[in-house]
Amino acid sequence: MRGARCRGIGCIAGTHQISIPCCKGSMARNVAWCIAGIVCIVQLWAQPQPAPQRKNDSLRHREATAVVRSPIRELQADLDALLKNRELAAAHIGICILSTETGEYLFRFNDGKAFVPASLLKLFTTAAALELLGPDFRFTTRVYLDGRIRQGGDFEGNIIIRGSGDPTWSESFGTPFDSVFAVWIRALDSLGITTIKGNIIADDSYFDAVRYGPGWMWDDFVMPYSPPVSALAANDNCVQLLIRPGADVGDPATVSVLNGNGMIKIVNDVRTTAIDHTPELIPYRDFGSSTIELHGTIPLPTNTSEGGLNLSVPVENPAAYVAALFRDALDRHRIRVRGSVMTATDWGEPILYSRLPVLAEYTSIPLRQILTVMNRTSHNLCAEMLLKTIAKENSGSGSFAAGTEYVSSVLQRNGLPSEELSMSDGSGLSRLNLCTPSLVARLLWHLWRSRFRNDVLSSLPRPGEPGTLRTRMIGTLAERSVAAKTGTLNNVSNLAGYVTTRDGEVLSVVIMTNHLLVPESVARNLQDLICMRLASLTRR
Repeated sequence: MRGARCRGIGCIAGTHQISIPCCKGSMARNVAWCIAGIVCIVQLWAQPQPAPQRKNDSLRHREATAVVRSPIRELQADLDALLKNRELAAAHIGICILSTETGEYLFRFNDGKAFVPASLLKLFTTAAALELLGPDFRFTTRVYLDGRIRQGGDFEGNIIIRGSGDPTWSESFGTPFDSVFAVWIRALDSLGITTIKGNIIADDSYFDAVRYGPGWMWDDFVMPYSPPVSALAANDNCVQLLIRPGADVGDPATVSVLNGNGMIKIVNDVRTTAIDHTPELIPYRDFGSSTIELHGTIPLPTNTSEGGLNLSVPVENPAAYVAALFRDALDRHRIRVRGSVMTATDWGEPILYSRLPVLAEYTSIPLRQILTVMNRTSHNLCAEMLLKTIAKENSGSGSFAAGTEYVSSVLQRNGLPSEELSMSDGSGLSRLNLCTPSLVARLLWHLWRSRFRNDVLSSLPRPGEPGTLRTRMIGTLAERSVAAKTGTLNNVSNLAGYVTTRDGEVLSVVIMTNHLLVPESVARNLQDLICMRLASLTRR
């Protein structure tokens, strides 16, 4: 229950006493806290001003063992005790905690080892985007007229949509694709166009033609979190399916495609089960195919529910999908399209944009707002489109490889060891990605001291707020003290961000757990307990 709090409890671990302000009941089973634990006062999230930067000021690599303050020794002993959790004995764990004010390392454990970062990789994409594009960068998509307007409202020619990598045409960003199309339709209305006697052509050549990142799992290609990457994207490059049960047990379910526009074909093998059964839906698609197979079961509805489930699945050709959606929007507005919808590749002829008039353009929200959605919801498509945009805007090559090279250059430029990062994509979906906890902690340290501090902070998830930390650390001191990115894959659970101590000191905190053989909740509990302990830290 939100706002509920429990009393600090505890036990003696050997001869050392562990102190935590409060904890969840399930956490107490993992580590017993001491009765003598201090009662901590919940404080609001603080953003201390950065320490004055001196010329040639650099991160001071002071080993934790050199710290003689009693509070830090107690902290280290507490964290050592947490790491003795038997459930995590087989896991690969790495932790790095340092002060953003002094550069002092408070705790290090396997922080020089390589880990799969999962969505922590978005922190690197964020840093590169802010530095190379700027927080005020906006995407602009233009629509061109290739033809002539005749009397009576006929346009003889093609409408061409030229993509620029904008990921924001979706409910995720508060910009439904229909609102984008409405801008273009108003421009057509202003010209008196009622019929288009040509084609709707979607040009996504701003990026290369590689749709999936190196090392992505093939069985993820039917999942909404790994849609194909294109310079034109709408509705997160997904269509929605509505699956409803049949009339009786054993009957086939019904599947409706919402906003599908003929982009996918459904093979329905979903059956109806009894009311008390749990729905089980398994989508499947062969690589490169537009056919989605649906297997599984769906229960009959209860008396208070109509039943049914919504499922998002990616389209195979995002550019063609955008063109089809726009044609449907034109039809609803009673502007008839006599030709076809196609991509620029299908059209096959060179498009000389310098000779074509611009019908309309759409400009996105600024990058700082895009990053907030990307990091708080861990929006993979957005991260990949940003990575390719970074490369395209700086080199003319909108590819995964070029994007990762620019990320590496940003690290090197700021004195961070790029050799501790192996980056294959922008989102962290690839299991080929590797980095050290130490590098992530130092990246956070750099961002805290940079001019982008507020942009980064505002983009990170926080306990109790919309995002990936919404339900975590509620009712603890950490609730108002943590801003951190999560990173999750099968058998991987990571957390990295900032924790403010009771003294107002801001710490860069990285906790990475790979090779999990237990539920991810066990690793999340460890992360939460560490954040709670850090939030209670005082050096006084």
